[in-house]
Amino acid sequence: MAYSDTDRRRFVLATVLTLFALPALWWANESTSTGAPSIAAAGVDVAAPGGQPATSAADDAAEAVAPVFLDGPSGVAGAGIAEIAVPAGPLIDRITTSATFRNSMPTTGTCYVAGIPSGSDVTVVNLDNNRSVRCTTALAGTSDELVLHTSAFSEIADVTDAPIPVEIRR
Repeated sequence: MAYSDTDRRRFVLATVLTLFALPALWWANESTSTGAPSIAAAGVDVAAPGGQPATSAADDAAEAVAPVFLDGPSGVAGAGIAEIAVPAGPLIDRITTSATFRNSMPTTGTCYVAGIPSGSDVTVVNLDNNRSVRCTTALAGTSDELVLHTSAFSEIADVTDAPIPVEIRR
C-alpha cells in the first residue's frame, strides 16, 4: 500500500518524537546524587556509599510518628470473633394443607379445620397465587382439609380449582 504525503509526515514526526522523548525520560529519571539505586526490593537494605544504610527525610518523618492503630488499650482476647446472627423462628404456627369450599357454612367468615381450636382467627393463604383471606375457626372438622365458605374461597381462588394448596397462619 502506498503512503500518502500526510501519512509519511506523521510517521516521521512520531519517529523523531520517540527518538527524543525516550532519552529525555531516561535522563530525567537518572539519579544524580549517587551511582547506587535508592530503591530496593522489600526487606533488603540499600547501603549508602559510606556503608551506612540509606535514609531519606520521608523515612525519618515516618519513624517520628507512631502508627495510629497501635494507640490505646489492647483488646480483649477473642474480641475479633464475629457473632453469627441467627434469625428467630416464626412467631406464628403455620399449617400447610388443602382447602375446599361449602355453601352451607353458618357465616362467610367461618372455616372448618382440624387441629386448631374453635374461635381462633386464622389467615388462609393460597400457595398458588399468594392471595389470602381471614376467617374464624368453628367446630374443628375430622378431615385434614380446610373448608371455607364459597364466597371466602372465591376470594383466593376460582371455585373450579378446588381443592387448592393453602397455608394456615395463626
